[in-house]
Amino acid sequence: MAENGKNCDQRRVAMNKEHHNGNFTDPSSVNEKKRREREERQNIVLWRQPLITLQYFSLEILVILKEWTSKLWHRQSI
Repeated sequence: MAENGKNCDQRRVAMNKEHHNGNFTDPSSVNEKKRREREERQNIVLWRQPLITLQYFSLEILVILKEWTSKLWHRQSI
């Protein structure tokens, strides 16, 4: 029993900060992914991709209207 507890402590100490839920995440790949996502967000502007921009705008408006309607409906019952 004592040996088992000792092994668990050793494994816990040996884990890196990058080791999450049994998956090893490479910090350089995470940084690369964040950089690519940031570049993609910067490229979504009205004058470069108007249809995609309008699509996202429409979807965001629908979400906002849904939330607003839900809040209004709940306040009406109060």
